[in-house]
Amino acid sequence: MRASLVIATAILAAGACAPVVAPDQLALCREILPALHDPGTLIRESRHGPAPAGSGVRIDYLAERPGLPRSAHFATCRFEGVDRRGRPDLAALSTERGPFPGARFVILKRWWLDQAPSPPRSAGTVRSGLAERAAAG
Repeated sequence: MRASLVIATAILAAGACAPVVAPDQLALCREILPALHDPGTLIRESRHGPAPAGSGVRIDYLAERPGLPRSAHFATCRFEGVDRRGRPDLAALSTERGPFPGARFVILKRWWLDQAPSPPRSAGTVRSGLAERAAAG
């Protein structure tokens, strides 16, 4: 009985130490995923967690274009402070292809994220463990 109590306490303590992702950073990083793919691409998040070595989040996901097989991807979003709208300020983006290039990063922030109403809009629907078709239009 005593050993069970010690084991249960250890498990609870380990769970309490699990890294936590800021919900607003996670939401903003999820909002970026459709911008990284063609319109109509299905996106299924497989997991998320803190970005390695820094303030941010990493999302692992599957993307599937109609008629093509699913492909595995990830996006790591790093943040510094908040933007003028009070949202986390995206400072850097990396994918499985490497760091997101400078000019494309500026365009992503200015014309994708800055035009997005709150709550975030997406050209594709992103749900953890559930892929849905993007709304036409």
